Formats: sequence, structure tokens, C-alpha cells
Amino acid sequence: MGTILDYIKWRGDISFSKDGFNVVDNLVLSCISYVEMDGLFSNATEEKTLKEISDQYFAKVYKNKKFRDGSILKDAPITLKAMAKTVRYKNIKVRNYVSKTDVKKTLQFAAMEFLLPGGISYVAYRGTDDSIVGWKEDFKLAISEVQAEKEAVHYLNRIAKDTEQKLIVGGHSKGGHLAVYAVAKCGLPIRNRVTKVYSNDGPGFMKKVAESKDLKDIVPKVVSIVPEDTVVGLLMEPICQPTVVKSTVAGLAQHNIATWCLEGKKLTPVKEISKTAMLLDATLKENVYKMSDKEIDEFVEKLFAIFEATGALTLTELKNSGLKGLQALSKKALETLNKKD
Repeated sequence: MGTILDYIKWRGDISFSKDGFNVVDNLVLSCISYVEMDGLFSNATEEKTLKEISDQYFAKVYKNKKFRDGSILKDAPITLKAMAKTVRYKNIKVRNYVSKTDVKKTLQFAAMEFLLPGGISYVAYRGTDDSIVGWKEDFKLAISEVQAEKEAVHYLNRIAKDTEQKLIVGGHSKGGHLAVYAVAKCGLPIRNRVTKVYSNDGPGFMKKVAESKDLKDIVPKVVSIVPEDTVVGLLMEPICQPTVVKSTVAGLAQHNIATWCLEGKKLTPVKEISKTAMLLDATLKENVYKMSDKEIDEFVEKLFAIFEATGALTLTELKNSGLKGLQALSKKALETLNKKD
């Protein structure tokens, strides 16, 4: 068994014209969508190859970044560097790079378009990065449409209207959720050009959204993949049955797609999610999902007010602030919520 790095080394000398896009290529592009390319493009329509991006990123950006061990944010640049050395990936062009963060609007959004041979675009939505505002937005998904969902629909409509490219849309974590949402809500002519939608351990949707006609109409195009110890992929209501994949690590660390196991160009499947994941899913349904939207909103605001009070803007900074664990902080937020004014 290998991982995406092994796949890149094994398949790197085979062009897409000889062996077309597959589910592992989706994982690879979703992974490198986490690479912060800010400042590498002069405008949104400028095109650069992955080789050019890799060279410039490692010359100008990488040395100034701090990454958490075991994080996809650390694995993404490593993956990009490996891809830039291959026939298969180095000449893929990237355009329409967008990255936005707005604390006041609780917005963290990033997306990019990969131009593949044969008139195909892979549109990748970045998942939640290291920013606290990004994680706050994730919590808000269970209450109402968030700003990133609106941005995702607008982005797909905008970049697709002036081209005839066939579209594959995907992403990891929140990026997978945004990919599904954007395809469901975009203009019908654009939706008809989408051949596949990949949600790589992406959260589901509020029940009323999951059961809507827009979402149900695109289910045949959706490929959902989760690791056996999935947490994020069980949040809210799924719209289709996922493929469960083995990982080289355990627990929450499995959320990182760079740890997912492959056999050649196929995923290494397991029959079902783990008992631990099933128990967590049951616990969430028993507790959090019984809270009203107002109660969830108040809990999220209280929880992140505690985070923000530390002065930290990222999870790495929060970890370094000396606070001991999300569980303890969550308990404090609940206690605050339950206090009478």
C-alpha cells in the first residue's frame, strides 16, 4: 500500500493523454489546493504551470511559513514539489486563484482552476486552513448558508461562463462540501458540463438542504470518500453513501488525505467506518443535533470568543498559547452559555 506521494512517483512519467484523470488525481489536486499561492499571480486570469508555481513558492513563500506536524498544510507543499518534477503534472496550468479571509464576515474561502489536457478543468475548493475564522465558519455550516457557500457558487458561475471546458469539481474537508454545494446551486448550463464532483471527507448538509431537489439532482455525479476514523465526513446529513478508505494513521489524523492508502491508482477500501467513528456519530446525533439553531449559534459564538480572547489568529498560535485542549475549551463555552445573565 502507498499514499499520494507514492502514486506521484509511480505514475509521474505517464501523461494524462496516455492514462486519464482518476480518483487519485483528484486527491492530489485537492491536497495542493492548500498551498498558499497569494502574491504569485498578477491577476486572476494569469496562468502558471505547477512547475512555475513550485519554483516561485519555494523561493519566496515556503521558508517564511510555519506548519503543524501531521497537517495537510505541511503535506501540501511537499506534494507540490514532487508533482513539479513529473511529466504528468508539471505542465498543468493554474488560473483563477482566489483566497479571501474576512473575520467580520466569518469568511475563509479559497479556490483555483487546474487546466487539464483534453479541454477539462478541475475546480478545487480549499478546505479549512489553519485560521480560527475558518473553523468558526465550519461550525456555522450546521445553522444556515455561510458566506463561503455563496462565494463557491459565485466562483463556479464566474469562471465557467466564458469557457467551454468540461468540469470536474472537488475539494477536501469544507472544500468538498463547497464543491457539492456549488455544483448543486450553479447555473444549469454549467452544471450540465460537470462530469464528477469529489467530496474528500467533506461534511454533509443541514437536513432541509440535503433533501432539496438541487442536491438530489446531482447525487449521480458525486463521489464521497471518507477515512475509516472519519469525524468531519459524518457531520450533518450525507447526500450519498461514501467510499471508506484505509489510512496510515489513526483517529483525527486520518482527516489528512496525504495519509490515505492506495493500491496503484485505486483507493484501498475498508468495509465500513470504525466503531469509534460510529460512536461519535451517534453521540453527535444524540446531543448537538438536538440543539436549536439559536443554541448552536450561541455556543459557537461563546466558544470562539474564548479562542479569540487569546489573541491567536490560527490554530498553531492557539496551540502555542498554552491552552489545554479543545475539550476543555468547549466545556468552558458550554458553562458560559448556561450561565444566566
